[in-house]
Amino acid sequence: MNKVDLKVVTGDTLKELISLDVVTPQMYESLFKSKLRVYDESYEISDLSVDCMLQNLETISKIQNETQKSAKEVHSNINLAQNAIEKHDIKALEKIKNHMKTLQEKISKLENEVYIDALTKVYNRKWLFDKALDDGKFKSDGVLVFIDLDKFKEVNDNYGHLAGDKVLVLIANMLVKISDVNVARFGGDEFVILSEHLKEDQIQDDLDKINKNFETKSLKFKNSTFKISISYGSHPFKKGENFKEIAQMVDEKMYEQKEQKKMLTEEAI
Repeated sequence: MNKVDLKVVTGDTLKELISLDVVTPQMYESLFKSKLRVYDESYEISDLSVDCMLQNLETISKIQNETQKSAKEVHSNINLAQNAIEKHDIKALEKIKNHMKTLQEKISKLENEVYIDALTKVYNRKWLFDKALDDGKFKSDGVLVFIDLDKFKEVNDNYGHLAGDKVLVLIANMLVKISDVNVARFGGDEFVILSEHLKEDQIQDDLDKINKNFETKSLKFKNSTFKISISYGSHPFKKGENFKEIAQMVDEKMYEQKEQKKMLTEEAI
């Protein structure tokens, strides 16, 4: 195996990252490996020195969005890890690992703020576009579902926005109980379900059960009681398909269901 100067590789990597306001460990690891191949295409990533570096970075591999301050901390720890590896300083590496763990906890809180809806505590719209899509296209096969609360404006108008907020939280809590799905609040009273594991009819069955549950119960807010229901549309998708195209079909199905409910209500009057 050819001798590679890891300090040079690290330096080249940092030169590309240092100007960025935000950096993720995945970006560092990818760039580090690409720089390493420039020096020696046959270099084995399993080499002990490289493994030590990557293992210390592994602690923060799940971090996605970092503030500029956190990015500088990552740079600092990378340099410290490099020096510790060269000196075979196990104590220093352990100290760096602990620092990385603290940094991970700090950034995890930031990530929650970025990807979690403040009211309902489910994922938000940003999560959908950042995590489930790549340049507006699905990253995997699955099923997309749009869920909309029926006559939500009436809830807000008649009982106030506080009641409306409580209804949204209730809906979110019901949706997250469906197994093997990701739930996101798309905006207002509209939610999105994404599943890579369930079939379309399985999700529909669960949503129908939720609606039947709502039919048998009245919600109480202060001295008032009222009922709620949801409408939904769903469609399977393939990896690489355009989100907007699938979303349009799903949205149309959801509003078709709303119209059918409206017609049935008018016929019953």
